[in-house]
Amino acid sequence: MVVTTVGAVASIVATVAAGALSDRTRSRYGRRNPWLLGGSLTAAVGLSLAGLTPFLLVQALCFAVFQAGLGSMLAALYAIMPDRVATTSMAKGSALGAVGYLVGTALGGFVAAGFIEQPALGILVCPWSMVIVALMVFLLARDRSNVGEPREPLDVPALLRSLRPPDDADYRWAFAGRFCVILGLFVVAFYQLYLMTDMLDLSTQRAGALIATGTAILGAGALVASVVSGVVSDRRGRRKPLSVGASLTIAASMVAPLLWPGVPALFVLYVLAGLGYGAFLAVDGALMVEVLPAAGTEAKDLGVLSIANSAPVVLGPVVAALTVTLAGYRPLFAVSCVLTCVGAFCIARIRRVR
Repeated sequence: MVVTTVGAVASIVATVAAGALSDRTRSRYGRRNPWLLGGSLTAAVGLSLAGLTPFLLVQALCFAVFQAGLGSMLAALYAIMPDRVATTSMAKGSALGAVGYLVGTALGGFVAAGFIEQPALGILVCPWSMVIVALMVFLLARDRSNVGEPREPLDVPALLRSLRPPDDADYRWAFAGRFCVILGLFVVAFYQLYLMTDMLDLSTQRAGALIATGTAILGAGALVASVVSGVVSDRRGRRKPLSVGASLTIAASMVAPLLWPGVPALFVLYVLAGLGYGAFLAVDGALMVEVLPAAGTEAKDLGVLSIANSAPVVLGPVVAALTVTLAGYRPLFAVSCVLTCVGAFCIARIRRVR
């Protein structure tokens, strides 16, 4: 928990700071690609070193370096879409990003399984895949030189002030909506094994098989929903209705196991949550870009919004643990349902995006 918390703090700080510095970067390779490649190298070195040391303090520091590098890389990656993708294709670009995320998650599971008996070797080797992909982007998706673009002289106090989130109501609603939807999904996702073994009295072996099958179903549904939603969103020029609908679909997926706990209800959850999550991922990226209040600070502003993705990773287990301690396992589904409905309400409050 200590290592995860330290890493999460490092990720949040680095994502916002690297985003702000990326917006100010002038180089022959553009604003984003140097941070994309540099962040991936930093992350790979940090995680590799974490796997080589047996000392908890050093592991925590190395993991913080990994998360800081990853945050810097993601800050640049998030900003590529508003920099290079036309508004009319924004949702399709977001959908392709969602497909990459889902496929990468699935492949990562297979790769991790291959190193399950040699975890130290996996931690040493696997992070360098980020560097390989970042180098491919750097070489194949070249950005134009921006060496001659004007920028204000470096003023450290002004730079620190610029790290503050924009004072914009739509921006705040977008952050709150994304945060609540992701947190609502994660409070159940983190406790899948315990829900099956402690609430449904399944054996660990059967629970593991059910999680593997359910995850495959969720991933397939999310993959299809993300592609379809991205195309539909761009054709209609609408983001909010699809995002709100996707959030409510995730909320609806929690109703069956809440009212009728059992294996069939969990399969209903996996199907509906997969469709909702895929549609949400496809439209969310485009919505977050279009809600930005000002040009010139895209990477920093998107970096702040990305905290709504990373914070639930830390808070999800805490909320789940408190819920289980105070009320048991079954109310987890109610908490998830309420959170995702609140997220849908927040997204619906956004005015600047259709």
